[in-house]
Amino acid sequence: MQTAFRSILYGTLLLLTCCGGPSGPVNGDAAMEHVRYLVEEIGPRPFGSPGLEQATEYFEAELKELGLQPQRHEVLHKSEDKTIRNLYVQIDGKDPENGPILMIGAHYDTKLTEGHADEESHNFPFVGAIDGGGAPAVLLELARVFQEMQSELETNIWLYWIDAEESVDFHWNDERALLGSKAFCKWLDAEKILKRVKAFVLLDLIGDKDIKIDKDGNSHAQLQKVFEAAAAAMGESERVYKYESTIKDDHETFRNFSVPSVLLIDFHLRIPDHLVTEQGGTPLPNPHGYAQWWHTPDDTLDKMSPDSLAFTGNLVMQAFPDLQEFVLKRHR
Repeated sequence: MQTAFRSILYGTLLLLTCCGGPSGPVNGDAAMEHVRYLVEEIGPRPFGSPGLEQATEYFEAELKELGLQPQRHEVLHKSEDKTIRNLYVQIDGKDPENGPILMIGAHYDTKLTEGHADEESHNFPFVGAIDGGGAPAVLLELARVFQEMQSELETNIWLYWIDAEESVDFHWNDERALLGSKAFCKWLDAEKILKRVKAFVLLDLIGDKDIKIDKDGNSHAQLQKVFEAAAAAMGESERVYKYESTIKDDHETFRNFSVPSVLLIDFHLRIPDHLVTEQGGTPLPNPHGYAQWWHTPDDTLDKMSPDSLAFTGNLVMQAFPDLQEFVLKRHR
């Protein structure tokens, strides 16, 4: 990236910061309102459900309000007999038709918590405020920010709302999970678009009041360094990469299609002890007292903070100049 362009881009982000809060252009209150709508007006949104379709329509309407043109990628998953509803939107860079793509994604389906005949305790009300609500809401704010700075973009930005991330079985089953991203990557490849996707950033489990970002063993090391530097620049190093683990998520699908991918997730110590034990693990000490809401009825709005949503979005924006440089170098 040319130094002059970097200076212009940082100047643009600084101007946006003045309108969006003290730490960056992403407005946490606006993101929180999107989560509130998903949870209170729609409710559960599992793969193949009417709630998921309502959420798709909601995101489409919000993107159109921004002057963007969202597109659906829909395909019937034959063995599940359900329609996968992926949603994406491009914000044009210098070469909309042939230029490189930075893709940022988040799943918006929620865990299926009904109809599990094998274990009654796996059936309960679940609205997925953090898991399926927070990250896709942040994507909407990122859409607004990127649209406002569109004239400054050198790379194309694709924002991607992912369906069918959650395992259809209550406990993880590789064959019945990540179905949305698997179908999407196959389509991108068939359409000759995938070769233009030079980096993928995945957001997941975003919004807890005491947010942290874990270091994931399945993520691209250079992209992790970009976010580590961004956190340091924000004075937030204590929140980023304090804990390490290896996580199966939609970024793994992109990695398997040879796209450098990185996961921003708040997962470590969020699993309740009883679910750890059910899956044959040993519960870990939790001296910090992190709330453990994952795949429980406790994943609700009261666990969340607008500041945490803003933090994640602004971490992406702080990292963006280096992400864009990474994309452009891989395109040359």
